[in-house]
Amino acid sequence: MTATVVRAVIKDEIKYDEFSVRLRGPREVSGDVDMDAPGPLLKDLRPGDVVTVTLWRDYVVAVAKDGRSQETADTPSGEPQFVTAVGSALLSAGVFTAYAGGRTLTRARRYGERGWPRLLVVHGKTAFGAMLCTVPAMIVGDLAGVPLQMIVWLVPLPAVWWFVRRSELRGRGRHAAPVLRDV
Repeated sequence: MTATVVRAVIKDEIKYDEFSVRLRGPREVSGDVDMDAPGPLLKDLRPGDVVTVTLWRDYVVAVAKDGRSQETADTPSGEPQFVTAVGSALLSAGVFTAYAGGRTLTRARRYGERGWPRLLVVHGKTAFGAMLCTVPAMIVGDLAGVPLQMIVWLVPLPAVWWFVRRSELRGRGRHAAPVLRDV
């Protein structure tokens, strides 16, 4: 879809910056477009220039002229990786919460008499470790995509489980507390 440049604004100050272009054309592309940076195209646009506008779901995601293109601030790059990372972290927290809540409901009397089992602490710390694994997975996802991001999140989970279980349930030395089983 084509549009005509009405005005290009480049303000790069210490506390305020604005990089936008005002377009006139079909209804979908008319108005101000936040370009997010002065280059590579915005700095060369002049009023009256005819540009090609790329739309995605009613958002202007790129502006092009003479074979050069510049993405806008509405470009959805990185969104699937972030959503996947947040979903993975929430999945870890949700599964642990459901497990702990179910165990508490079914064994309330026993827990009231004997106290909380150490295994619930292990599961909680493992869920937290799984949430931390989303950070490197999100970085890999930005570079390689969501499928590899999920693999990078899932692969270290057994190691997290082993490490937390070993450090929490195993005693250290001759006078350490015995290993407790889940009640």
